Amino acid sequence: RGATRSSGSSSSIRGVDERDLILLESAITAIDEAAAAVAAEVERDRLTVPSLARLSTVEAELRRSRLALEKIIQEETT
Repeated sequence: RGATRSSGSSSSIRGVDERDLILLESAITAIDEAAAAVAAEVERDRLTVPSLARLSTVEAELRRSRLALEKIIQEETT
């Protein structure tokens, strides 16, 4: 890894280096964990209808964010 970093831009894959990819993959993992927590809360069915509706929106936004990150990773590694 050290040798490639010293060579400047050649250390990256289309501008994204290994560290960046690890951070993006970590973000995907965090989104997955957040989405699972939201889904678990919805399953408990203890919230009011408006709160459940907001959580459904949050869950959908998390899914969209995950897809966007996956697309970025795919674009930067191909």
